[in-house]
Amino acid sequence: MGEKFTSRVGFLIRNFRIATEMTQKELADKCGLNESTIRNYELGNRYPDEATLLNIANNLGVSFYALSDPDVANIFSALHVLFDIEWAYGLRPTMKDGEICFKFEERLPNAGPRPQEDLDYFKKMVEYWARLRDKLEDGEITETEYYLKEIKFPMNPIDPDKEYTVSLNLDDDDQLLVLVLLKSNQLQ
Repeated sequence: MGEKFTSRVGFLIRNFRIATEMTQKELADKCGLNESTIRNYELGNRYPDEATLLNIANNLGVSFYALSDPDVANIFSALHVLFDIEWAYGLRPTMKDGEICFKFEERLPNAGPRPQEDLDYFKKMVEYWARLRDKLEDGEITETEYYLKEIKFPMNPIDPDKEYTVSLNLDDDDQLLVLVLLKSNQLQ
C-alpha cells in the first residue's frame, strides 16, 4: 500500500544530502551524529526524533516540514503535502480571477518516473471528489452524506490477494475500486 514513513523520511534525507553533494559522513559530522546513524535513517532502519530531524534539516538547508511526516493539522506541513502532490501527480495551484484553483498539468521534468496509469487514476479520483463536493454545494447531498462518502473513498479491497484498479465510471458513487479479472478467471 505504500512505503513506511521511516523509509519516506530516509529517502528524503538521502535525496537532499545528495543534492547538497554531501556524503553520509559529512552530514553526520555537521549534525554531531555517527555516520551509521545517518545511514540507518536513510535505509529506513531508524527514525530520527524531532530535534534530530530539525538538526538534519538545518544542515541540509531545507525546511523541517520538507522532511517530517505529513501532518495536515500543521499549516506548514500541510503546505509541504501540497508540494508533494504537485511533484507526484502534477496537481498545481494557479490564480484565476483572483481565486486559487488547482489544475492538473504535466509533472515537473525532475519529478522522476511514475506510471501514466497512476496519474490517470489519481486525476479521476480527484474529479470524483470535485463532483461529490459540487453535489454538496448544489444541495443534492447533505454534509453528513458527503462525509459518509468521503470516509469510504476509495473503498477498501475486499480480498487482499486480488488486484484492484480504479473505476473510471464517475457516475458510480459507491464503487471506486474494481476487481481486476485475470484472464484465467475470465475463461472459467
